[in-house]
Amino acid sequence: MKRVLLVFALLATPFLAKADEPREGVALGATTCGQSTCHAAEIPWPNSAVSQREYSVWKERDPHSGAYQTLKTPRARSIARAMGYGDPTSARRCLGCHAFAHPADKREESFDISEGVTCEACHGAASRWLGVHASGLYFYGENLANGMYPTTDATARAELCLDCHVGAGEKFVSHQMMAAGHPTLPFELGFYSWFTTTNPSDRSGYAHFTVDDDYLQRKPWPFGVKVWAIGQVVQARKVLDLVVDPRNAPKGMFPELAHFECRSCHDSRNDNDSQGIALPRLKSANLLFAELATELVDPALARRIRSQNAAIRAAARESWDAVIAASRRLRASMREAEAKLEAHRFTIADNTRTLQRIAVAYRKGALSEYEAAEQAVLAAGSLVDELDRLKALGPVDAAIAIDAMAEGVAAFHSQSDYSRRTVRASLDTIAKLAAKAGD
Repeated sequence: MKRVLLVFALLATPFLAKADEPREGVALGATTCGQSTCHAAEIPWPNSAVSQREYSVWKERDPHSGAYQTLKTPRARSIARAMGYGDPTSARRCLGCHAFAHPADKREESFDISEGVTCEACHGAASRWLGVHASGLYFYGENLANGMYPTTDATARAELCLDCHVGAGEKFVSHQMMAAGHPTLPFELGFYSWFTTTNPSDRSGYAHFTVDDDYLQRKPWPFGVKVWAIGQVVQARKVLDLVVDPRNAPKGMFPELAHFECRSCHDSRNDNDSQGIALPRLKSANLLFAELATELVDPALARRIRSQNAAIRAAARESWDAVIAASRRLRASMREAEAKLEAHRFTIADNTRTLQRIAVAYRKGALSEYEAAEQAVLAAGSLVDELDRLKALGPVDAAIAIDAMAEGVAAFHSQSDYSRRTVRASLDTIAKLAAKAGD
């Protein structure tokens, strides 16, 4: 055993932090993780607590590994040209989300920005924690103490993912970028951690970790209603952050149109049952779901969020300054909701109750707008997945629920229209099965 520990110590030595090293660490590159003795093993070591194929799964399946290569496509070059960015593979605005754009003076020679959104993009620049991590001598908490990013914490994971999938600072897909051809960025924290929208019934997906007894000894349960609830509230807060950010203030008489629901101007009729909207509305899908999530822990706070959400809609008819003031008040309430959700012990009843309330809200028309309907289906995926993993659903019911969720995802034919009947049927089926699980 002593010889084994000595080998690990020697392997770790080159990566130990230097005394004058910057606090955020130096980026070493994804290949540092992709060694056969680490996270690219063909066969896991005996008694290993992890699969040891994490790098291989990321490289072969995870769309993040190809994010930089996307910048080489004709579409990316066209967008960058229209925006005046120059070459997208070197443009700061593009690299911020399509790669791990760590400062150039904090990269080792082994770092390669063309690897895309790498291990270190999520887990943090590795120089300060890789030695301890590779030694195998400490638990997960020691890695965090040495600077590894806490991706297993739902709030921290939401902050990290949403910096790109909603936007923060310069990482923001403006309406001008969308007009130039950049797609919108649908996101729901739980769903996008385990599924892909192209194959939602395949939960092998691109998740590069396995949740088993070894995992749960070190880390919290990463699925389901808690992740969904916190993800929605953080996402709503990030939307409000963009609204109040002076960089997104109105230019002349027009506000930043990316703040508004796309279909309130770009209305696409489907199934002959959609209704046109006369005036654009601020994006509200995540605000609605944040209210639903908060009801699980504090109904009074949820009512306040509902009232403040209505106040933002009213403020939009007054002035942009009124919108900013109302958004700041609602953002403060979101912070309160985050703290309460983090402290709450979630149960299967919370899960099944949420699925039923989403279906009811959709039937009543509260979630019929495109973004809200999309969030409803993605939420159903997250919550059904947890019920299945906890064996709260029988095998037959679980299969029916997963299939219904996949049909709901497929109902979104494009970025501008969806089948309302299909989504309603999907959510109703799932809600009925959830009711059985909650009995």
